[in-house]
Amino acid sequence: MRKFLFFVVLIILMSGVAANAAPPLNLDSPAVILAEQTTGRVLYSRNERERRYPANLTKMLTALVAVDHLALDDVIIVGQEIRGMPAGFVANTHFEGETITVQMLLNSLLIRSANEAGRILALNVIRQRDGRWNIPMEQANSSFAALLNEKARSLGARGTNFNNAFGHHNDNHFTTAYDLALITRAFMDNPVLAQIAGTRTFEGDSLNGITHPEPNVREYSWTSTNQMLPHGQHGHPYMIGAKAGFTISAGHILAGAAEHNGLQLVTVVLGGTDAARWQDTRRLMDYGFGNFSFREIARTGDDVKDVLIENPRLGDSETLTLILGESTASGENETFTALVSHAEYAAITKTFTFDPLLLVEFETPQEKPTLRAPIEDGAAIGTVTYSANGLVLFEIPVLATRAVEERTFDSDMDYHLAAIFGNIFSRRAIPYYFGIFGTLFGIFGIVIAAKSSRSKYNRY
Repeated sequence: MRKFLFFVVLIILMSGVAANAAPPLNLDSPAVILAEQTTGRVLYSRNERERRYPANLTKMLTALVAVDHLALDDVIIVGQEIRGMPAGFVANTHFEGETITVQMLLNSLLIRSANEAGRILALNVIRQRDGRWNIPMEQANSSFAALLNEKARSLGARGTNFNNAFGHHNDNHFTTAYDLALITRAFMDNPVLAQIAGTRTFEGDSLNGITHPEPNVREYSWTSTNQMLPHGQHGHPYMIGAKAGFTISAGHILAGAAEHNGLQLVTVVLGGTDAARWQDTRRLMDYGFGNFSFREIARTGDDVKDVLIENPRLGDSETLTLILGESTASGENETFTALVSHAEYAAITKTFTFDPLLLVEFETPQEKPTLRAPIEDGAAIGTVTYSANGLVLFEIPVLATRAVEERTFDSDMDYHLAAIFGNIFSRRAIPYYFGIFGTLFGIFGIVIAAKSSRSKYNRY
């Protein structure tokens, strides 16, 4: 099977084309963004590149780095790292000597939003990576911050710089709404982290069923700080996760994730009041679900255009039907879907571009394009671009549905001979009989005239 060499999805990740055209939503938070989870397309944004402080939303990136380096059932013994918490950040969730799994630390970090959990995870990630179990917490914090920033860059978050694992305020610990949308998407792509982020209430102990030779556990009962989870104080029926946060410098902030009718949305609101973060997130979600959806735009194998053929072989059609793409290896046709608004879907247009070696150029525009033969059956002879209000959706190859032969002298002879011998006893052969008899009669007349002329000459 041929590959889709010409196929290019041109919806740029995190493209702001449609976002700029969106109507104002009367939001109170200074910096906001609404994006689609799978494509990354921005559906609405305001001040999304403005530098802001992430507070507890830092913990999403901490969790991503932690699962890159630690196994969920690893058991950690909590040490003195929890003593060094900054003033105002001690949650007294964990205690020295506690035996706790990485899974439970992630629950603590993301559901309870325990700051100590961030430090415990950071220290043990660096211990695991470096193979050093006596590394000082401050040194581990610096190394872990480097991992956070490396992870952020790998996600495309280039306006982010973190210097601690849980969001303690520092002028050099900053991000943007745009970058947090990228981080939230990666966070929700991880099924373990997404499941934890979507948990409203949790009960369990430190080991959560894992055996340990010297267990030292505590029973926990937590309620998520994300009050927009279903049945929460500000519950939204489609909310499935992400993280809430607050510091005086960051304000009340929220990263949200929601899903409905096959559409997954990510929101980030930064810098507003407590009321604004819930209200603005709801308005963003409602706007996204109310105006956007994935729609089928095209399917390979569909007829998309008829073109004319210049000088086709006698007896062949002067029209050629073109189809989209080609079938997959399984024999099924590929479906092309795109995330579009209702207005964009209604405005979709198709633009064809043909191989210049095949296209016949005319001085005046023609109703149908004209291609020159020969053309092979199934040949890719150009592309069709689907666009909506200036937003390019797809560029897909168009294929010939049959072979087209060029008209030549030999092809004309073959056509006429086939017509004669294929219809020798039918009425269709009558014109050929007249032609043959006329030709023979003409040859006979020429021969007679030539003999008569030779006879006269011989008499003299």
